[in-house]
Amino acid sequence: MSEEISTNQTVEEEQQTNLPGLSNENTKQEEEVNETQQEQQQEQEQQPQEQEQIDDQDTQQQEDEFVVLEETKPVEPIKPIKPTPTPQEIQQQQQQQQQQQTQEHEYQDIVQFIDHKGDIVKEDNKNGRTTFLSTLSNRDDFLTKGFDYSVISILGPQSSGKSTLLNLLFNTRFAVMDASTGRKQTTQGVWMGVASTANNKNETFLILDVEGTDGRERGEDEKAFERKTSLFSLALSSVLIINMWAHDIGRYNAANISLLKTVFELNLQLFQKKRNHKILIFFLIRDHDGVTPLERLKATLMEDITKLWTDLQKPDEFVGTRESDFFDFEFTTLPHKIYSPTAFLGQVEQLKQRFSDSSVDSFIPKRKYRNDDIPADGFYQFSYQVWETIKSNRDLDLPSQKEMLALYRCDEFVEQSMTQFTRDIKPIKEHIERGRIQEQFGEKSKRILDQSLSVYDEPAQRYHLETVQKKRQVLTDRILTELRYLFDKQMERLNENTLVFYNSLIKEFTDSNTGSSSSSNNNKKRDGSSVLLTAASVGIIPQFSTWSNGIKKKSIEYFEIVANQSIVPGSDWSFENDLEQLKIKIDKELSILKENQLVRLSKLMRDKTFQQELTPQLTKITEQAPNNMWQKIKTYYDDALSSNEKEFRDRLVDFQLDEQKVNELINKFRDQLADGLKNKITERAEFLQMRMRKRFEEKFNMDNRNLPRKWAKTDDIASIFQDARQNAEKLIDLFSYLRLDDEDSNVSFFKRLDNDEHEENTMVNSSKIIIPYKDCCLACENFRLTIKSDYMQALSEQNRLTSGGGVPGYMIILLCVLGFNEFISIISSPLLLLLTILLGGVGFVLFKLGLAGPFIDYSSQILVHFINKVKDIVLHVEQLQEQNHNNNTPKQKKE
Repeated sequence: MSEEISTNQTVEEEQQTNLPGLSNENTKQEEEVNETQQEQQQEQEQQPQEQEQIDDQDTQQQEDEFVVLEETKPVEPIKPIKPTPTPQEIQQQQQQQQQQQTQEHEYQDIVQFIDHKGDIVKEDNKNGRTTFLSTLSNRDDFLTKGFDYSVISILGPQSSGKSTLLNLLFNTRFAVMDASTGRKQTTQGVWMGVASTANNKNETFLILDVEGTDGRERGEDEKAFERKTSLFSLALSSVLIINMWAHDIGRYNAANISLLKTVFELNLQLFQKKRNHKILIFFLIRDHDGVTPLERLKATLMEDITKLWTDLQKPDEFVGTRESDFFDFEFTTLPHKIYSPTAFLGQVEQLKQRFSDSSVDSFIPKRKYRNDDIPADGFYQFSYQVWETIKSNRDLDLPSQKEMLALYRCDEFVEQSMTQFTRDIKPIKEHIERGRIQEQFGEKSKRILDQSLSVYDEPAQRYHLETVQKKRQVLTDRILTELRYLFDKQMERLNENTLVFYNSLIKEFTDSNTGSSSSSNNNKKRDGSSVLLTAASVGIIPQFSTWSNGIKKKSIEYFEIVANQSIVPGSDWSFENDLEQLKIKIDKELSILKENQLVRLSKLMRDKTFQQELTPQLTKITEQAPNNMWQKIKTYYDDALSSNEKEFRDRLVDFQLDEQKVNELINKFRDQLADGLKNKITERAEFLQMRMRKRFEEKFNMDNRNLPRKWAKTDDIASIFQDARQNAEKLIDLFSYLRLDDEDSNVSFFKRLDNDEHEENTMVNSSKIIIPYKDCCLACENFRLTIKSDYMQALSEQNRLTSGGGVPGYMIILLCVLGFNEFISIISSPLLLLLTILLGGVGFVLFKLGLAGPFIDYSSQILVHFINKVKDIVLHVEQLQEQNHNNNTPKQKKE
């Protein structure tokens, strides 16, 4: 769209040389010159509201430019003479208008960022008001630029043609002043727009049109707002254009020297921390008539700038610096827009080329002026924070604002990265939390970490480097914290799996060992009496120390392989603590297994000593129970102990025990053998009554030829009985006390006295007592009771054998006469006859076996026991009757 320009300008011309008839005296007269507004109807239809205002080109009255003649009479206002354009100029203007019309689609939307009150503009859908944020949000071509953009702002007096110039240079559509309506403020606050050029699509500009200085609308508040907008422009800009008139150079306020002083002072505050680029201050000198060369104007301005910089109150850290340390300066001029329109447009076109064509040497927005800390997608947030800081009158620290922007944006990138990480790590996390080992955990986690960091790095690389790195470290720490949690879980599970692996190695060995030993267990002794005991048969591991070290080594290697694969490359993780804990657990398990093996070995040696060597001999000796029984037992016991103790010591070498432990186990082995022997004798003593009975019968019922004794009249049954009893009772003393030590060989625990009684020997070691004294007495008493019938039977048999006549004949005749009736009744009754025959047969057998006396005694005891039971029953019945009677008596009294 072509630009609508209307300029109302007051012109004072020199009349002495150009107007005949006027006085030559130096009197001045103020004339008003109204220039008709050039409007294009087509542009007004396309933009009826937005383009109502036109360029604020202010051509102030200057004494050195126009001379007013003193006259004695009023004169008519003289209209300025407009030069008649040539046909070539008319054709050039038409081509420019056509070019502008074809480039209308390139014009960018212009939005207000800061309003007249100094507030950030907010969205207003009712009034169709959009914000700079919403405009940028729809400009993907700008947001994806990264750092490839330049911020260009313009400062200058109000109505000095700033908006018009920006529209010509960058094809923007900033509102311009309509001079026909009066000289007034057009641009209020700060307006922004994104622009590109037709010549170079790669160059993108963010244009800031700033409210003019020295405006009457603000009154006394002008300086405060002017200071803030100037500082805002400086903080954001790559190129800062100072728009000024040529005739104002040399003046303090009109040339914006005071404004420059503000910019320089704030720049020193702004750069207390180092900035990574300079700012180009571009002086655009308007209405240059060519009388004063540009070099002289440049020298004047640089002289003022140098003096201004020297007079500044600088912080200590900037003492000795020059203005060139922070700024670059360039200068150019433009002719009068109204009086030299063709030259004006031509030089504007050349200046436009310097902004758009990066290939020319005089290219203005060079890359070195760009702010590499603020990417395009973060510009709005950065500018918002800068203005809020300025508006609240806080000190502006540009790097801190960049950091705030970076923090704000990087936090978003961190969350995006964490979302990506959470999604990628979820399968691994679920796998580990189910109690499973994740193979190649470190490599997979590293790959996920790198992918998550790349999600962060790609958009974050355009922001403040130090902040990006800090946030990247925070992100890395967060991810590593999550991964460390999974790593610790992995280590816990790996610890458990290693112990399972350790147990599997043990089981594998024991199963193979058990399989080989089971076949050997089928080999019995030739007599088939017992199974041979071997180390394999009871699960003893040969060369235990060597074997256990190998098992531990394999387990540790298994752990270390998986643990090394679980460490994320580049992290400072270590599994040393987990490894130490594992070693402690394995050592503890091996220690328990070692103790178990030692117990099995001790039991093997003890059982082997008893089953294969002592038990057969003990059974034989205790069965015979000779008087020198303990001497024989001691001989066999010492031989077995000596041979098996040596074997035991040899086997303990495999366990790498210290001498103290070995001696402890050997002593324990000896004690166990002694206790085992004592228990064995105790078991054999349970049949003591039988052995005593046997020994008694061998002495009492057998003669010297070892034949059954026939009692004769001359036999002294009492003496033989007493000798046989005393000989049998010696077994009680023989089995009652353990006599393995030499000092115990002649000890008698159950001592017999002269009166045929016994007493306890209290001087013996109580731990060696096998049968307590009371049990000895009870055994002796029971034995005497059982052999009493033998003595009576022997006497009866002796009397029977020594009796000469036997039963008298008359007694037999008398018995037959008196018992004839009973005899007839018995033989006449089959039942009585059968019962008589049975009883007679039993009596005959008992008599022949010599059991008649014991049978009578036993029958008497049964009869007595039966009678006592009957008495108890009768007494119980009487008690119940008496109790019942007592219960019925109260009832009868009540009735």
